[in-house]
Amino acid sequence: MPLKSLLEGSVKRLVLVLLVVLVAAGFYRFYLNAQTATGSLTLPGPAPNAGEDAETFEARRQDGGSFRLSDEGVYVLAFWSVFNRDSVAARPELAKLAREYGDEGVSFAAVYIGGVPRGVNDDPYAVLVDGKGELASMYNVTKVPRSFVIEDGEVKLVQNGFVPGNEDLEDEIGRILDERAERSEEKKRRA
Repeated sequence: MPLKSLLEGSVKRLVLVLLVVLVAAGFYRFYLNAQTATGSLTLPGPAPNAGEDAETFEARRQDGGSFRLSDEGVYVLAFWSVFNRDSVAARPELAKLAREYGDEGVSFAAVYIGGVPRGVNDDPYAVLVDGKGELASMYNVTKVPRSFVIEDGEVKLVQNGFVPGNEDLEDEIGRILDERAERSEEKKRRA
């Protein structure tokens, strides 16, 4: 009889420990995931890479307007989270690029996964809220910041993490704009 009661007590403790572990894992998964600070993303495969097609979409901007990423034009799409230090550090860098290249036909957008920080309405780029993670899922974003340079529906550059100075992004934007200018001049000469 004492052995039976000892086993029943051990089974109860084991079940209690398992329950606590499952609750803790669920809490971490949905609220504290270190990948994006949102915890709601489980994505099936690698993100689009350079040379692959970019998903087109239309999304609501933070200021109430609309942003459309189509298969025509040049776009810089940055995925951020309010809770990620590198995302916060990337804001002024993207603003600088948007001021420099926005008038040259490049569209800039920051996609905030989960929520948007205060004071973003003054930024020179579109601010999109991806509360349900739909855009992040579309682009298979598992870590932030993650940025894409897209030209005419094709991903030209993927930048993982925050890179002070954004030299790769700036170089790629400059290269794309130079090539577009050359193609335009070529068309004029042929006409």
